[in-house]
Amino acid sequence: MQTAVIPEISTKLVSYLDPTGQVQVDERHMAARLSSVEGTTVALLDNANDTSSFFFQSLAEILQSEYGVADVILESKFTSTKPATKELIQEMSDKSDFMVAGVCL
Repeated sequence: MQTAVIPEISTKLVSYLDPTGQVQVDERHMAARLSSVEGTTVALLDNANDTSSFFFQSLAEILQSEYGVADVILESKFTSTKPATKELIQEMSDKSDFMVAGVCL
């Protein structure tokens, strides 16, 4: 009989760079890593910049054709000047195995 192993919660210091010149360092819990993205569902959050839709559509195609991602959820923020709503992020998280959010210029 094997004993269940409960992994320790991994934390890591993460630095955030602010365009105004501030650097913020926080300790964050790290999410469990996928062993592979093959057969998974990815959620892509487009920041709504002028060229970001082209980038995220291309990323979706590459993830599916070269890495075997089964399904892509592609959402776009209403505007690049405001953060995505917590509800949108939660909905995307609930429907996917992993998420990518970013700014494309």
